[in-house]
Amino acid sequence: MDAGVLLLIALLTSVPRLVLVLAIAAVQSSSVFSLLAILSLTYWTVSAQLVRAEMLRIRQLPFVEAAQALGIPHWQIIIRHTWPVLCKTIAAYLPLSVATLIGFETTLSFLGVGLPPEVASWGRLLATARQDPTAWWLIAFPATTILLTILALRRLIVSSADKAH
Repeated sequence: MDAGVLLLIALLTSVPRLVLVLAIAAVQSSSVFSLLAILSLTYWTVSAQLVRAEMLRIRQLPFVEAAQALGIPHWQIIIRHTWPVLCKTIAAYLPLSVATLIGFETTLSFLGVGLPPEVASWGRLLATARQDPTAWWLIAFPATTILLTILALRRLIVSSADKAH
């Protein structure tokens, strides 16, 4: 199973994500649900690689090896010992993932293949600036909002990393 998942991850990561998303979005109808599905189908590989690497690291930790030596069932080791450690890693990674997906959605909406026109989007706001290049505020306010959101998410990453140590 592990080899099959790794093969699927290698296959999906061999194609640039933007190209893959644009190809899927070109044949898919534009909706919030379809955008979420496309981003989920193309972004899960990063999370899967992180969780796999972290689980390989955690299972080598002394307290997990001690629990195995005591004969504690495998599922109980996962729930009581490895899951809490893994949750800290996921909590630190989640804001970075959200920031990346916000940037991706902005890019897709800017290109016109993201959210439908009736849904407000930072990318769509930035795209309207192409119609009137002299209106600096059409770029400044959405770009500043995106920047502040990503900086706030980065601050969450730093604070969660500080709490983990």
